[in-house]
Amino acid sequence: MKPINQISISLILCLFISTWMTINLSAQSDSVQTAKPASAKCVVGDQTLTLVVPGICEQCKERIESTAMDVKGVKKAEWDIQTNTLVLLGSSKMDKQKVADALAKAGYRSELATADPKGYQKLPACCQYDSGAKKH
Repeated sequence: MKPINQISISLILCLFISTWMTINLSAQSDSVQTAKPASAKCVVGDQTLTLVVPGICEQCKERIESTAMDVKGVKKAEWDIQTNTLVLLGSSKMDKQKVADALAKAGYRSELATADPKGYQKLPACCQYDSGAKKH
């Protein structure tokens, strides 16, 4: 009778673990799907990265996103004007430092790179985020 009890306990334990993993993986999958657009397909090896990049307006948004998209491995770039957060979806070839360096060259700083002064001066006056201009 003892082996049957051990089998029952093992089966219950396996069921519990598999249910727990299914719930957690489903929750992680849901959070990833909300962070990326519905049109982007997540492939094994894809990664999501974030950078804080200050900006002021829709022109900044277009410039930040297009600059990030020009970096090898970046498949999708979405910048949020309220939080100054750039969310990147890309392949395993995407490099966060390379994105930060490209943005710095375009005049935008991040936690990984200081804005190039020449790039910053080329930004339209309304996009010069250190000038005290308000978000618009």
